[in-house]
Amino acid sequence: MSQKTPSPAGRPDDGRKRRWAQHNADRRAQVIDAALAVLDRNDDPGGPVTAQQIADQAGIHRTGIYRYFEDKTDLDVAIQREICDRLQADLSRAVVLEGQARTAVHRVVDTYVRWAVAHPSWTRFAERAVPGATENPMADVIGRIAELIEFAVDGFLALVGAKLDPDDQRLTGPWVAGLISGCMASVRAWEGQGPNSVALDQVVAFLSDTVWIQILGLASSRGITMPETPLEALFTDPESTTSR
Repeated sequence: MSQKTPSPAGRPDDGRKRRWAQHNADRRAQVIDAALAVLDRNDDPGGPVTAQQIADQAGIHRTGIYRYFEDKTDLDVAIQREICDRLQADLSRAVVLEGQARTAVHRVVDTYVRWAVAHPSWTRFAERAVPGATENPMADVIGRIAELIEFAVDGFLALVGAKLDPDDQRLTGPWVAGLISGCMASVRAWEGQGPNSVALDQVVAFLSDTVWIQILGLASSRGITMPETPLEALFTDPESTTSR
């Protein structure tokens, strides 16, 4: 049997393949956006979301969903991935060396807590285990955010002229990941207390304080002075590192 030769570049087949790939990508995005809308309307964060609900929101037949996703596992993981990408985008804008160090910590914690409160069903969906999945988008995004914060920590240490020993450097990433996971767990537990619990601003202040205390303790034990001046001032005046 003769072998079919590949289509030369620029043939009409190539254009059709590109259009079909774009069509599939657009349809996948449409289904995922529909799923997020269904989750937003869910009065029971963490409650079930069916393929029929998603299909109705997307305006397609239920079986049509699986033209663009291999199965329910593929669909659920894709939804989780989109949620986590949106969370990372918001947190990335908060992880900047601006303001006092304590203010920078508060900004990151505040961003996450308010995001989780604004999207309780998204958060619960992203946190749950998907049967049969080999990918964990929430664990992945925690790792990426930890790397981003670790990079900011490295930048801060360079600004104040401090260094960590090699073992501390290797442990910074896991420590930051633990802080992120702990903050997420605390918000989840607080939300579980219901409407009679403390106000959102108090939660943000409390979590920010506990993170800051850990940072101060670690810095003090390593002989690192935490500056009171805005961090951006250190770019132009490295000597402005008055102690906390």
